[in-house]
Amino acid sequence: MPRGRAPTPAAIARILSAAGDRIDALANVAGIMDDMTPVGEISDAVWKRVFAINVDGTMKLMRAVVPSMLAQANGSIVNVASEAALRGSAAGAAYTASKHAVVGLTKSSAFMYGPSGIRTNAVAPGPTITNIEAKFASALGAERVRTGMAVMPEAAESDALAASITFLLSDDGVNVNGVVLPSDGGWSAA
Repeated sequence: MPRGRAPTPAAIARILSAAGDRIDALANVAGIMDDMTPVGEISDAVWKRVFAINVDGTMKLMRAVVPSMLAQANGSIVNVASEAALRGSAAGAAYTASKHAVVGLTKSSAFMYGPSGIRTNAVAPGPTITNIEAKFASALGAERVRTGMAVMPEAAESDALAASITFLLSDDGVNVNGVVLPSDGGWSAA
């Protein structure tokens, strides 16, 4: 996929081609952070870019794999949401709203496709060590987010998040559909 942009039709076609004739699972893990700006300061460019990748990209890949999963009456989709989808203190307005939208896509798809054998779930990680870069373009946003994060658990390694995703994708999660699983080292308990 093009780095920093939503997937193009050509990129989606390459992904489907690489997957082959049968698609059993999709883990939607691509995402970007915003610049921690509150709604009164956010630029249109940041809003559009974050939504293009975090929401449009997630939806487009889901839309691309669902026909195959429907044909085989089986499949599992896991979308990476965020603790920001469960609270308002983890990021700026664009990222938080985009991850709430990912939860909406997840729950709607679980409801619509569950009877057809497709399970759709999300994980809500807290801070995870990845290459996503957080920038602070707002003094207010920096102050509020840093204050909130000061009392939260340390960032997790990406393999801890991968374990949650793998569980939800696997047959071990056979009776799990439409949930948002906090995989956050205790953030949601704080």
